Amino acid sequence: MSNLSRLAVVVVSYGDPALLEHHTTQVATALAPARIVVVDNHSTDANRAAVRNLCERKGWTGVFPGTNTGFGAGCNLGAAAALAEGAEVLLFLNPDATIDTESAVRLVAAVDAEPLLLAGPTVLGSDGEVASAGLDLDLETGTMRPWRRRAQHSRSQRPEAETLPWITGACFAVTRELWERVGGFDERYFLYWEDVDLCARVQALGGRVAVIDGATATHSGGGTQRAEGSRAKSPAYYYFNIRNRALFARTWLSQERQQAWRRGAVGAAYEILMRGGRRQLLHPVRPVSAAVRGLRDGRRDRPVRVLESARELRATTNPYIVQLVQTLGRRDDTEVLLFGFARAIAGRYDVFHVHWPELLMSARTPLRRLARRLLTTAFVARLTLTRTPVVRTWHNLLRPDGLSRWDHRLLDSLERRTRHVIRLTDQTAPPLDVPTSTIVHAHYRDWFAPMIEVSTSSATGSTTSHPRRVLYFGLIKPYKGVELLLEAVADSPEADLEVRLIGSPTDPALADQVRAAVAADARVSAELSYADDATLAAEIAQAALVVLPYRAMHNSGALLLALSLDTPVLAPDNEVNRRLADEVGAGWLHLFEGTLTIEDLERALKSVATDPPSGRPDLSAREWPESAALHAAAFRAALRP
Repeated sequence: MSNLSRLAVVVVSYGDPALLEHHTTQVATALAPARIVVVDNHSTDANRAAVRNLCERKGWTGVFPGTNTGFGAGCNLGAAAALAEGAEVLLFLNPDATIDTESAVRLVAAVDAEPLLLAGPTVLGSDGEVASAGLDLDLETGTMRPWRRRAQHSRSQRPEAETLPWITGACFAVTRELWERVGGFDERYFLYWEDVDLCARVQALGGRVAVIDGATATHSGGGTQRAEGSRAKSPAYYYFNIRNRALFARTWLSQERQQAWRRGAVGAAYEILMRGGRRQLLHPVRPVSAAVRGLRDGRRDRPVRVLESARELRATTNPYIVQLVQTLGRRDDTEVLLFGFARAIAGRYDVFHVHWPELLMSARTPLRRLARRLLTTAFVARLTLTRTPVVRTWHNLLRPDGLSRWDHRLLDSLERRTRHVIRLTDQTAPPLDVPTSTIVHAHYRDWFAPMIEVSTSSATGSTTSHPRRVLYFGLIKPYKGVELLLEAVADSPEADLEVRLIGSPTDPALADQVRAAVAADARVSAELSYADDATLAAEIAQAALVVLPYRAMHNSGALLLALSLDTPVLAPDNEVNRRLADEVGAGWLHLFEGTLTIEDLERALKSVATDPPSGRPDLSAREWPESAALHAAAFRAALRP
């Protein structure tokens, strides 16, 4: 018998964790000692927590992408984890499917004997009837026929007809060699037809697709396709089957055949729609809308046009925004448009992406604020009339103070148009019941690299840190606790340290308090104005420790900026920062509980001096290309039915 220790079972889960536990536990028992790798395509925070707990209890490898990546991309992530753990054969299995020991052994033996074989079992439904045993795709017409009926089809088929044999992605086995050569699933499909495309690529490189005699799997099926209590499928089922049929044609067929498929697209869409029965047409808006959008998106091959809430990129624009816009702009699947009210109200775009929506209405004078509110009202009306989806990056837990009723109504309207939320940490719980992606804040290393090179190569520049200097930088706001830092230092006149403050106060009283501290204590210095990036990089380089004395911190770009410049940080103790401390490595992020004290400062400075962190903070999970890819996926998700 084949050695199942070389096998990894890859399961992509979405939705009910009980379904996963019921089926995959059976598979894990039957196929021991094979590895089990579960990819949780995020549906809800509660489901993710349950899947994480399940993996920990069962000893399975869990992979937790920040968003619903789609079936193909989820399989790719799971395969990467399995191969990294040493698997030589991969068995992909749906979370509502099971396979017995003998069938798995047959599949493994088949691919061992023929490394370029994509091998599947006969898939049975829960009633024991054959659900799938291979199909032929007619490349002339786009119709599909089961292999078991090949004999009768061959009598009626055109002699010149060309077909593509394919097996379902619900269960199949593949060697490491074939998977790496074929490059995994094409992630453009998201859901449905990715297995057809995979079979086409296997055969294009000289491999073979086969159903193995004596191997069977049972697939309940339909858990994510069917509306509850009905034969009708979900809108996603209609949309992706219709859209991806056209995507496959664009990818694989000649221009002549593509034209034939397009001529039959409406008829094919109707056939797909009717798989859900005629009764669903008593309430036709959702299914018909999904079908129409599938037809529309199947015909176009242009990038998604994203209107960003950022206006012209200036020297003072947040580098996070600039890097995001620039990295997205380098992608083939995304076209980025910068905000202007004329473009927002009358321009053409598919998605509106907003970071801080309250800035749409903000202005320095009452007259300009009135004008902004009027323009924002017109903009929100346009979004509503055109049903343009909004994607919101949720930076702050609460709305800022000082908003008018009008402002709140406009923000409420934008939230009603929000179809997808991006959060920077999975500890954020946005109050909207919409799909959510966790896309961690990417680093600033590339942004500041040129400034650091100039500083270190300059004859007069100095990047030597002062061993007792602590630095606060950023806007000086009440919740950021700068006054607490100043009080802790003032109450300890014997403490040998320097305190440096860089940033613009947003409150006159705070500005006066900082100036008074500077005048009263020679250890304290401040530059109460905007610091350009070169100045900021130099200031951070000269500090032994960056201190962020916030009363409450959820996520912080300043914290990540300091780490990007290889400077240790002292920040509030919370779950988000504890996870970040584990991520970046020992010695880079020091935490304090409650209100900052002089003891917290001394403890962190002593640690930095006596046990400095080695190397650089590990920010490998925060690269911009990966962040842009996840943003692009979120934009596409907002367009789905």
